[in-house]
Amino acid sequence: MNSTLVILSNRYPYPPGEEFLKAELDVLSKHFKRIFLIPTNRSIIYDQKTRKDVPDNVEVIHLFKGDKRSSLSRVIDIMKSTKNMKWFWGELSHSIRHGLKAPLIMLNRLALACEIKNKLQKAIPDGYDYIFYSYWLTPSALALAMLKEDEKIDKAVSRVHGGDLYAERHNPAYIPFQGKVISVLDQTYSISENGLNYLINKHSDVEDKLSVQRLGTKSKVEYDQLNWDKQSAVLRLVSCSYLKPVKRIHLLADALKHCHFPVEWTHIGDGPERANIEKIVATLPEQIKVNLLGNKNNDEIMELYRSLDFDVFVNVSESEGIPVTIMEAFSFGIPVVATDVGGTSEVVNADNGILLPKDLEPLDIAAQITHFHNFSLEEKIKKGKAAYSTWDHSYNAEKNYTKFATLLKD
Repeated sequence: MNSTLVILSNRYPYPPGEEFLKAELDVLSKHFKRIFLIPTNRSIIYDQKTRKDVPDNVEVIHLFKGDKRSSLSRVIDIMKSTKNMKWFWGELSHSIRHGLKAPLIMLNRLALACEIKNKLQKAIPDGYDYIFYSYWLTPSALALAMLKEDEKIDKAVSRVHGGDLYAERHNPAYIPFQGKVISVLDQTYSISENGLNYLINKHSDVEDKLSVQRLGTKSKVEYDQLNWDKQSAVLRLVSCSYLKPVKRIHLLADALKHCHFPVEWTHIGDGPERANIEKIVATLPEQIKVNLLGNKNNDEIMELYRSLDFDVFVNVSESEGIPVTIMEAFSFGIPVVATDVGGTSEVVNADNGILLPKDLEPLDIAAQITHFHNFSLEEKIKKGKAAYSTWDHSYNAEKNYTKFATLLKD
């Protein structure tokens, strides 16, 4: 039985992003004798001061440290290999159907994958006995598919989340090599039923290579430690996301103009939309208090949820895979108001929160926040307990990742 796992991340354990990978890595490290963790983003700054701690049996490999090659030289390398060009020619006609920009996107992805593939072979020369696991269905998964097709590795799988799954999130609406990579890998695990159905509808010939393996989070409190009897004249909202347009935090900020009762809104996360959000916040009425906390690491976020007794978590995103932030809120018994996008409806329902339509205006959000505010204490407690139950049953990290580790090893 294989006892060594090779995980290809985007940046983790280096910032920013992928904080949620920590919970999975902690569990997987208990089930594998050795793990190689390999961030594959070329722009990583390998700063040991900012690197996240990893379990003792996890070795971090710096794949691109000191590499300053140009994009042109990487593309030229593709053309030197008949096997690489086979992938190019196999995808070219499909890419052309998505416009003139698409073949360039395809070529760039292939160049990155070839580079990851070549460096992996040097970093782990005896990789045939290992299980390779790409956390995203990105160039790292393509690299594993190429190695597997060349019989350089034996076992290779990938997860698929949101941006690496839904073509419609991209302009043009095109993700190169998606079907081909799935067909070559042993298995691709969607984190949601919505994602699974999307891929089956799009690539029906590889349905047997697709299944669902849910993500999970750890809670810092036990059920009987939670403060269910939250009573306050102020409605305490919390949201957590990168401040970029797809998250639509500006709609939430605008919605608070229409809440005619005291609200304290705390947002966790930063990004390019911050200045726009701050302008809206400056126009809010005096009964609305706002805390824009900026970026926080996962431990800091968990401590905020444990100590501040939030009433409701809000997510108004335009597109999602299945939000880990909602799982985290649920693990503290915090009900959720969220848009019905991606796999969100697999988590949020009328028992544990409120689902919003995807297409909505600030007034719609304000109406549902007001609706939640008007619930009786008993109704709020009931939703909070249902939220915790949903987390424990379906998104408990220890349960989900133990199951996943067993699946990988078997």
